Amino acid sequence: MSTPIRAAAQALADTLSAWRRHLHAHPELSGQEAETARYVAAELRRLGYQPREQIADTHGLIADLLPDSPSGAAAVALRADMDALPITEETGATYASRRPGVMHACGHDAHMAMLLGAAALLAERRAELRAPVRLIFQPSEEKSPGGAAPLVAAGVLNGVGEVYGLHIWSEMPVGTLGTRVGPFMSATSELRITITGRGGHAAMPQQCVDPIVVAAELVLALQTIVSRSIAMTDSAVVSITQVQGGSASNIIPEMVELRGTVRTLSEPVRAIVCARVHELATGVARNHGAAAEVAIREGYPAVVNDANAVSRALAAARAIGIGETDIVTMSPQGGGEDFAYYAQKVPAAFLFLGGRNETKGCCHPHHHPRFDIDEAALPIGAALLTQVALDWSVTGKTPR
Repeated sequence: MSTPIRAAAQALADTLSAWRRHLHAHPELSGQEAETARYVAAELRRLGYQPREQIADTHGLIADLLPDSPSGAAAVALRADMDALPITEETGATYASRRPGVMHACGHDAHMAMLLGAAALLAERRAELRAPVRLIFQPSEEKSPGGAAPLVAAGVLNGVGEVYGLHIWSEMPVGTLGTRVGPFMSATSELRITITGRGGHAAMPQQCVDPIVVAAELVLALQTIVSRSIAMTDSAVVSITQVQGGSASNIIPEMVELRGTVRTLSEPVRAIVCARVHELATGVARNHGAAAEVAIREGYPAVVNDANAVSRALAAARAIGIGETDIVTMSPQGGGEDFAYYAQKVPAAFLFLGGRNETKGCCHPHHHPRFDIDEAALPIGAALLTQVALDWSVTGKTPR
């Protein structure tokens, strides 16, 4: 079903693709998005905005669209992330990355293009606004500690009533929309466990304290955290992803290092899991006469979607013609997202927009060297963000 907003967004399809392809061809890593920010700012100025750049001494920028007749209502914020990943692209696309070893393999190029599209559509409808709209282009989502927290600390949500984030998703068919109320994306923590024993000759293990044996037992013991320390109503993942130690087949090493990740959907569960990691690591090591040093670096908190914001986003989706069969209530996701920091400050909704189309080869997962999207998703995303802002303008609240 076509609607005026959807039709207007569709008329921008070529421009949306041009924006996305330029950004895709010129990716920049987290914290290095200077050229990306300049390009986005220039396009915003061309659309009549006056962007504020280098927010919080980062490459982040914001742009406000103010109504002709202010009502005193809070602003609605729309956020897109800007950074790329350290991946060598293998798509073979004409718009493939021109920077070896750097690629937009998570769709942030699409996010920026969709938000620029919303900026264009909203600027044309400024007379309909009764509340401000704030566009947030955020750096450094891919690399903890992320770019959201410093932007929030710098006040990008001051005067904002709700904030929305839209993420392209390669696991869902193009045009479908997925989200959920409550915990949606995981809290993340990085583990580093250093086990120190006593090295020696592999033929005389009785003279040694073998850290590899300790590490092997500990890897298995850590899996009992989820099965025996976490309630069946809660969720957690503990994954050891690196085991490093040893230099030769006939030497028992002095030290082994384990690295991995913890994923949870709440801070209380994260606290339980991390405490048990400490207890098990030190206990298993001590039982073998070894020592364990545990370092846990907390990453992003969980993204928790507000019920009213989700309801508003889904109403906007229906208003632009996304049918009920294309709206999916998703399970909580194991990935982390620094959009969580916005959601801690004001009511928020984070949504996934399908970009998968196997007939076009757009079927590879995020962070894959052949990741690509069906650009038919871009007008849908731009229309959705526009409709969310227009709907908020009608029903928005005063600042908190």
